[in-house]
Amino acid sequence: MSLLIARGGMADVPEADILIREAADWLTAAGMTLWGPEETSYDELMRVAREGELVMGRVEGEAAACMYLHKEDRIFWPQTALGEAFYVHRLAVARKFAGLGFSRAMLDWAEKEARSCRRPYLRLDCEPRPKLLALYRDAGFLRIDPEPIQVGRHFVVRHEKRV
Repeated sequence: MSLLIARGGMADVPEADILIREAADWLTAAGMTLWGPEETSYDELMRVAREGELVMGRVEGEAAACMYLHKEDRIFWPQTALGEAFYVHRLAVARKFAGLGFSRAMLDWAEKEARSCRRPYLRLDCEPRPKLLALYRDAGFLRIDPEPIQVGRHFVVRHEKRV
């Protein structure tokens, strides 16, 4: 099963919205709430798509995964130099495709994109959950924060990868 990954656009917003909401609902049902309603707004998703920061993964045309690949992140990374990294947010995989390595494929694509755009780093943040920490460690990311830091209502661990 091959995952084709590419930048998304406005036409991809409805499918990306479904993927993100499905992931958020699944996490909430499992007792691991991650993204609240304010973080999954359709307006925000449209802004991300307009900015060219939406990335879609498809299997035979079907939306299987998505992520935001931001050019900057002043909220979670306020002291970093502008233009030195891309920032991964809202990485989501449809439950139908869970366990097939699509999260890693999306991260690998983001790394290649950062390299091709001459950004020396790929960065992200995550809640300190063992599976997430292992995913990013196994993908070659270095943990920046020895202990979780609080950003808004979230406690996160930041990671970066030199590309």
